[in-house]
Amino acid sequence: LKLQFLYLIALIHPTMWRVVSTLSAGAAFAAATAPDATAVQSDEVLGRTDAVYASWNLDASCNRGFHVTDFRNENLRAAARGLAPSRLRFGGSGNDYLVYEMSEGGECHGIPTPPAPQQQGCGYFTPGCLNATHWDALYGFAEAAEAEFLFGVSFRLDEADAAGAAYRWNSSNAASLLEYMASRNQTMWGYELGNEINNNAKSSKAPLTPAMQAAAMVELAGLARYFTPSAKFVGPDTGSPNWGTWMPGYINAMAELGGGGLLHAATHHVYNGIQNATFNSPKQLDSGIPDMTRFRNMIKNAGAAGRGVEMWAGEMGPNYGGNDGMCFGAPCGLYASAVWYADELALRAAHGYTHHQRQDFFGATYGLVSGSAVSVLSRDDTLVLHSDYWVNYLWKRLIGQDVLGMASDTPTLRAYAFRGTPPSAYAAAECRNATQAVLINLTPDRAARVALQGTGSVSFAAWSLAPPPAGPLANGARLNDVPLPTTVDVARSEPAFLQHIPVAPVRGSVPDGVVVPPLGVTIVCH
Repeated sequence: LKLQFLYLIALIHPTMWRVVSTLSAGAAFAAATAPDATAVQSDEVLGRTDAVYASWNLDASCNRGFHVTDFRNENLRAAARGLAPSRLRFGGSGNDYLVYEMSEGGECHGIPTPPAPQQQGCGYFTPGCLNATHWDALYGFAEAAEAEFLFGVSFRLDEADAAGAAYRWNSSNAASLLEYMASRNQTMWGYELGNEINNNAKSSKAPLTPAMQAAAMVELAGLARYFTPSAKFVGPDTGSPNWGTWMPGYINAMAELGGGGLLHAATHHVYNGIQNATFNSPKQLDSGIPDMTRFRNMIKNAGAAGRGVEMWAGEMGPNYGGNDGMCFGAPCGLYASAVWYADELALRAAHGYTHHQRQDFFGATYGLVSGSAVSVLSRDDTLVLHSDYWVNYLWKRLIGQDVLGMASDTPTLRAYAFRGTPPSAYAAAECRNATQAVLINLTPDRAARVALQGTGSVSFAAWSLAPPPAGPLANGARLNDVPLPTTVDVARSEPAFLQHIPVAPVRGSVPDGVVVPPLGVTIVCH
């Protein structure tokens, strides 16, 4: 009771978190015999994620700062490279209001310079122009990040509203961009077309349907494969409203329109909606499971049209960013969000997702990184690393691609298992050709000693991510009780910590159990 009371005080007075974490850790290490939780591993392989499973997005929306982000910033590039291998998805609401102008000639005529983020008139649907200079900087950023590029092509919702019932997607502007890419030997891993078109179906003056979006995708594929025969195609990038009818309608329409076998992955967008008081709630973390099952069944029930189609989490965030990018007061950019993110990655992998795109890398307060101002980054700005960044960073270095079964006997102890060699070139030696457990302690005031069963292992190496001294509602994180960097500034020195993990693992004996700190995310390799 004393520790619970102190935790409540700590939420109001963050400096009290030092007291809570010190007392709870001491109590846990003093525990003698019975474990606080048991996690039982199965050797059954539930699925396999791709090597770039933990990936991230960039959004062309005005309020996400796309037009005022200098992608030549070396700190931004270094931080993104630290998460390699990744797939950069360039997509979001703003992408459907983006016009491409690769040469001076008028495609962007009449489109004013967008206002700065958080200024009046700068929103999701603010029209924007992508010229050759900004495009080359963005493409150069992806190359420097060693990231595959998934391009969200504009569905031109502004034209749809203007044309009304007569609207049909026009490929000419996209073709001009593809031709420019070819002239510069720029290649794409894949393409999307239309972001959450189902969300706009009711408000648009055009009769938007799954078949219309599918027909546009088939047309785009014909163009794109002329330049890049190996390109993949992903869609429909649905949002929550009526997605249950839009998703199967799109998959079936793709097959009926001659695009059978064209769709590499079906993708849907979800924001969990965590709040300061619910980020560590088992009920909140599990709230998306019914839709995960529903999604899997949609693909399965599509029959031949869904055969071979992967299930993707295409745009996932802790909470909706809001038009001002400030995330509705949720713990975006704070350690509490990292607890959700670690569980989100593991939970969706356990439910059959092969790929996960985090919203977003930079832009709004839910980004993995930020500048000194929200959604604004000049060429020489120092970069701020948010707590969530380290979840993605550790995932690449510590987690293999095979997904195993693992069950916990305690609701406040989340447990997941994986196997194989992590995909990063800087994968920890202890985790190569190994089995890994992801253990998340949702208890805020007490460490948990976890008994691992079914592993067949004798010893382990572990890395534990824990809140900073100011508590879970602050930015920052500790790794095995060592504070992690919160900024990147390559002008001063090349940050070696973006390569090998800068903190040594804690080693122990499996029979003795693994200690997971309060609100900690512990990755165990054995």
